[in-house]
Amino acid sequence: MRIRRTLLPAVLAATLALAGCGSTGSGQDTTSEATPDTTITGNVTITFWHGMTGDQEKTLQQITDAFMKENPKITVKLQNQSSYDGLQQKLTAAQQSPKNLPTITQAYSSWMINAIDDDLVVDQTPYIESKDQNLKFDNWDDVLEGLRKSVTLDGKIYGMPFNKSTEVLWYNKDMFDELGLKVPTSFEELETTAKAIHDAKGIPGAGFDSLQNFYSVYLSDHGSEFGKDLDVTSKASQDAFTYYQDGVRDGWLRTAGTDQYMSAPFASEKVGMYIGSSAGESFVKEGAAGKFTYAAAPEPSKHAIQQGTDIYMFTSASSQQRTAAYLYEKYLTGKDNQITWGVQTGYIPIRTSAITDSKYTSADTAIAPILADATRNLIAAPIKPSSEQATTDVEKSLEAVLADPNSSVKDALAKLKPIFESDWQE
Repeated sequence: MRIRRTLLPAVLAATLALAGCGSTGSGQDTTSEATPDTTITGNVTITFWHGMTGDQEKTLQQITDAFMKENPKITVKLQNQSSYDGLQQKLTAAQQSPKNLPTITQAYSSWMINAIDDDLVVDQTPYIESKDQNLKFDNWDDVLEGLRKSVTLDGKIYGMPFNKSTEVLWYNKDMFDELGLKVPTSFEELETTAKAIHDAKGIPGAGFDSLQNFYSVYLSDHGSEFGKDLDVTSKASQDAFTYYQDGVRDGWLRTAGTDQYMSAPFASEKVGMYIGSSAGESFVKEGAAGKFTYAAAPEPSKHAIQQGTDIYMFTSASSQQRTAAYLYEKYLTGKDNQITWGVQTGYIPIRTSAITDSKYTSADTAIAPILADATRNLIAAPIKPSSEQATTDVEKSLEAVLADPNSSVKDALAKLKPIFESDWQE
């Protein structure tokens, strides 16, 4: 899906204006903050647009309430936009009239490129690197490197990592024990193990939730990178397509298909293992209950992809609101709160110190004990609006190849090449 600078229907724009959900405070300042306020001098209200629901929203409210208790001058208004699609549409519309923007928002980095270009997003580097002890981030290097890179553009830190996940290997431990299988640690071992399951059980041994994530990780493992400089007809790209095509044709790999996520066929014991989000444990646990024992392991590759949104701050907020919002972000990402967030929501803590803390590693979850290894080499999608369209086109091409396992990978990628290259033209 390509993000375009177009106005949404007038009805939606009018709804935003009537909602009055923009930032409120001591005035508007539409320039980037070179010297942040170091203290809150009066009562300040900030708004936070998000898409968290269920237990995730409850935990967010819990942490937010604790923050406001510790910071009585700051009021944080959490405004749920019901879904990511709803959130993205509202953000796109509000950018046409910045006074309707919230103080901060949850968003994918690719959603914010146009806003950054239009100077609507605050560069948070001066806050994070401030020498003032009230502001300075206690240890920015403690944030996982892949997550830090995902919010940095041209040397400026525009976002704060928030609800993050990575991909892991979910596997049927009972089946593995029965067949005497070892957990795979590479694409080559994944193929061998998946074939063994297929031969013994007559079912596909493995699958991936996301074809694009498979493609990006496979490229990274083989010395290439998904982005505008990628030659989709290269050997690494051809090998990636061929790997999955061979697996589908020979029966040891499958796609999620109409199930959308592999957790459904995994629960039905129609596949022995799959690569999917670390945040999906609640679905895995529910599906396996009373049937078999499941377990998790790092993705069988050198790299893993990071997923999820970050928190961005808008320049339409006053200087006091910006400081208040940053202090709130810093509180959300503190070590103890990240442990709480990780245990109660299934998202991964963004900080190494939280991931390795015994309060997290001993939690009742299959993810916590393996997360340090699973997040060792995280990669992220390029911070470009065009990356979404490029992703869509790669997925369509791979889906077409898998739909006809006897089709020519070279021909498919030759057809994809000009389309992929045009996607990155801005």
